Amino acid sequence: MSQTHHALVEAALLLDRSIRLFLTESEGLHAETWILAVARMAGTEMQRALLTSGGTSEGVGGGRTRAGGGNPRLRFWNLAPGGHDRPFPSSKDQGRRLVALLLASLAQLGEPLAEEAIACPAEGTACARLSLDQTRRRLGALVAACGRSHGLGAGEMAEALTIATALALHQCSDLLPLTRGAGLAVMGLVEGAKSAETLTAAA
Repeated sequence: MSQTHHALVEAALLLDRSIRLFLTESEGLHAETWILAVARMAGTEMQRALLTSGGTSEGVGGGRTRAGGGNPRLRFWNLAPGGHDRPFPSSKDQGRRLVALLLASLAQLGEPLAEEAIACPAEGTACARLSLDQTRRRLGALVAACGRSHGLGAGEMAEALTIATALALHQCSDLLPLTRGAGLAVMGLVEGAKSAETLTAAA
């Protein structure tokens, strides 16, 4: 395991523990809110990486990916709320990188899932008890502190948060069908990846 990969896994485990604590209410932890919160922050960090790198296709993970392919029902950025609020063009490539990482992480956790099986719920993210802005306000400082402590940039934090999303899905598998949970995760990634005008910087 490389030093960078080790740091990603360590950060993901820390994020998993910490976000659970931050989101647990008196009645417990709401599964949909948990999954969407982690995925939204992954999308937020992905877009931050693209913003700071000038919108190149090397913003997440340091590599280039080929556009297209995958589940045609996802049409990744067609799910983005608000037609006027468009991410950078390379967001589609990076979004698919994170979806691939999500599925690979699930497989390592013993929860194999084909991309074609992902089912994005018709009601979108309305099932969450926190809005996107509330999620960023509650978790932004935590994510930033985790990145600093592990020496990870925004793109690497997007990957760590994607792994943490897989951990959340795995732990919620008795409460939520994996196909639906993964659909929520994809929608959270999309929702989190807002344009520069609406991106909330984590202090």
